[in-house]
Amino acid sequence: MNAHTTTFAMATDSVQPRWTLLDIVNQCDSFPYAPDPRLDQLSFLDFVVDDIPVGRIHSSLVPHLTAFNQNVRPVFDITGRSVSFMPWLSDYDSRSGAIAQMLNEWRTDLNNFSCLSGWRDELYGVYTHINDPATTKGGAALAIERSACGLFGVHAYGVHLNGFVRTGPKPWDVQLWIARRSLTKPTYPGLLDNMVAGGMGFGHSPKYTVIKECMEEATVPADIAVNAIPVGTISYTKLSKNAKETQPETQIVYDLELPKDFTPTPCDTEVESFRLWSMDQVINAIRQGEFKPNCACVCIHFMIRHAVLTPENEPDYLDIVHRLHRRVEYPGPKVWPTFLEAP
Repeated sequence: MNAHTTTFAMATDSVQPRWTLLDIVNQCDSFPYAPDPRLDQLSFLDFVVDDIPVGRIHSSLVPHLTAFNQNVRPVFDITGRSVSFMPWLSDYDSRSGAIAQMLNEWRTDLNNFSCLSGWRDELYGVYTHINDPATTKGGAALAIERSACGLFGVHAYGVHLNGFVRTGPKPWDVQLWIARRSLTKPTYPGLLDNMVAGGMGFGHSPKYTVIKECMEEATVPADIAVNAIPVGTISYTKLSKNAKETQPETQIVYDLELPKDFTPTPCDTEVESFRLWSMDQVINAIRQGEFKPNCACVCIHFMIRHAVLTPENEPDYLDIVHRLHRRVEYPGPKVWPTFLEAP
């Protein structure tokens, strides 16, 4: 065992962990894989657009869809296995408009649609393999309010950035800037987070989103943020605790090496504070469950790439590497739409 591995093992043994790293990945990627028998206990219908599955809708939502059909010109074609749009809804504008009308009604009924209490007024694109300008916008078949994506189980995208500082010549000689989420956040208040992270609103590209979020969350100026480097993705599908919502997500991961004399500072109300932590501090906090799960996975991804976690010091190394990259079966964009980006 080399010196690097020995130091790592001693540091992580100093605090009794609540979870293994694979446990944390499981919390994030919690939708069962075939042939897991739990799949047979779930009750989801395919959400289909242009004959292409783009998400999952729980069967408990069907009565609400049916009721909406009865209040207006029928929008949804509902069978025992799928939910799709009626033929008259054949383009981006008509589909997006019908979904928006329904969600605006549902948001007044938080007893049935509690997820809409976190309404964002931000759209996420939903993609098929069809990219006909006559029926799509920015390559998307429709767009859905961000807080409702779990109801339809559609593929969502975000960016996460590791702000790090080098402390020596070896790959593992690094420290990470870690954010503490605001206690007023509607999701995971007070938990630890990556230095910068954000969902990708429809009409914004990944790089634009990173630069924008760097300033909004950490007061990182654009001339520094532009140096962020894309280093891959993590992907997973989360099943809600009540097993009635699924959220497939892909996070595009960036690394940004920062000078030692730079300190990120909160700019908006989403971040409470920042701290610069060693790898041992980060991994101990992950094992104590102090991180938002997908942010913990981004940190694990970072530590794998920097040889902090290795096949020799992490017994679940192979499973973790595989599980950080779940294949999401729904189509995504080939070219990122940029129509909302400022010139």
